[in-house]
Amino acid sequence: MRLMIVPSYLLKPAAALIVSGIMGLLLLSVFWQGSTVFAARLAEPHIVVLDPGHGGYDPGTITPEGLYEKELNLHIAQKVAALLRPSGIEVILTREEDQDFVPDGVRGKSTRKQIDLNYRIGLANQVQAEIFVSLHVNATVTGRNSGAETFYHSSSAEGIRLAESIQQELIKIPDMNKRVAKPGDFYIINNTAMPAVIVELGYLSNSKEREKLEQTWYQDQLARAVAKGIAVYFGLP
Repeated sequence: MRLMIVPSYLLKPAAALIVSGIMGLLLLSVFWQGSTVFAARLAEPHIVVLDPGHGGYDPGTITPEGLYEKELNLHIAQKVAALLRPSGIEVILTREEDQDFVPDGVRGKSTRKQIDLNYRIGLANQVQAEIFVSLHVNATVTGRNSGAETFYHSSSAEGIRLAESIQQELIKIPDMNKRVAKPGDFYIINNTAMPAVIVELGYLSNSKEREKLEQTWYQDQLARAVAKGIAVYFGLP
């Protein structure tokens, strides 16, 4: 949209007020268009399971400053859900708080992890979800890596389409590393009955990216990108 600015000193007072009011409405319209995710609602409901990775006994990555991946995953998942629901998409979170799904007394790191993941997979199967999206934050020893990336199961055509849809929205975020969706060998996407992806929202090990990941405005951008990618997958404009 191109707006023509007319200096107020060239207008009579009444006309200046009218133009000022029109300009205000136009700018407000632009603002609201930018703050909504979708232009329409889906004709038919779709069920999405959002999985905030880790939780409870399993914190995921922890930064020296005390930032827990499990908390960040949950915050962003809740934001994604809030953006999707008005469009007619039914969103079910695998967890709404800091919890895991391992019974008391179970020992062994790999056993506990598998039980926890099996619960999340089972939930998605039970509600007959159409897609499964697991949100995480990455980390490396070197701290040089940055950017969000989305992983899919290599034999799932719909999983590939979903991952690419989300990744294309993530790389639109200003200054985002332009990574591409890629195949991944992960338990949770290897064992779901529906198309599933893992979205690594950034690298907590990268100091610059960590600073942004801590900020609400950046979490909002990430959530909007994931939500828009899911919406595009389902055919929303």
